[in-house]
Amino acid sequence: MLAPMTLRHSLCVAALSAGAALLATSAFAARVLDEATIQIDGQARRYYHLHNAGDSGRATPIVLLSGSGCKDFGSRVQFFFERYPSPVDVYFLEKIGIQKGADGQACSEAYNQADTLERRVNDTLAFIGQEPALKALGTRSLAILGFSEGGTVAPLVASRSPKIGWLATGGSGGLPQSEVFLIFADRGVEPYAKPFSREIFLKTYAAIKADPQSLDKEFFGHPYRYWNSHLFYDPLTTYAKLDIPIIAAMGEKDDSEAIESGRALRDYFARHPEKNFTFIEYPNAGHALQAPDKANLQDFIGGLAKWFKGESSQFIQAQ
Repeated sequence: MLAPMTLRHSLCVAALSAGAALLATSAFAARVLDEATIQIDGQARRYYHLHNAGDSGRATPIVLLSGSGCKDFGSRVQFFFERYPSPVDVYFLEKIGIQKGADGQACSEAYNQADTLERRVNDTLAFIGQEPALKALGTRSLAILGFSEGGTVAPLVASRSPKIGWLATGGSGGLPQSEVFLIFADRGVEPYAKPFSREIFLKTYAAIKADPQSLDKEFFGHPYRYWNSHLFYDPLTTYAKLDIPIIAAMGEKDDSEAIESGRALRDYFARHPEKNFTFIEYPNAGHALQAPDKANLQDFIGGLAKWFKGESSQFIQAQ
């Protein structure tokens, strides 16, 4: 049996340990998603800020860019950062014309009018330059994280904003989208090879170039206006200008962005070892980095906290 003082001491230690655990849990539970509005080009825009209540200045601030489509994304930001260690400091600007709770089935006229690559880049730059906390940041103190289409927007923003110090992308590569569709068609991947084909794609590309601002004519669920801004843009021309740490993650079985596009990035930077570049190819994973036996997306995002500090070993081991 423990002596009274020893017992009392043990109980105190146990209580302190429990209290520390509770505080740690409470700190994580204090993670909140604030919603606010900001004026960009005379329009009120909705944005979100994911952070730990009462905590500021310790986390690397991140601007998050979502993929294509008009589905409400802002309310789901917390899900993607569930495995990101606290503290967290994430900003997300919702696209024009997306209502809260929108399921993405029918995009508004305002959304389609504004849905171009150039507009997304300019809106993001304006957001960084006007949102009070982001505006106050110094050179190379902000990270930008883009998924799918957002992974095409992010390098352009990084090339034009001196505040960006890190670039991370998922499900996005280094080839023009027009080439990616042809790769899928040649590989026999549906629907690019069936019901579509290389011949159909080439004819459609010509039609888009002939009527680049059309909102009435559509292809793959987007107006020609959208495709004209995305299809023929070559991401490598932008990546070549960057001299900041870059990390790109793709799934080997991605059926939206061909893995050849990610490997083009890998091969380009292999020829430029002076650049700080990391490429992750998740085996058997799809566009959302999801493999049959493992969900890699949240792990990838969670690992960025260490990567910002120069540690990338966890990504090398994950491949």
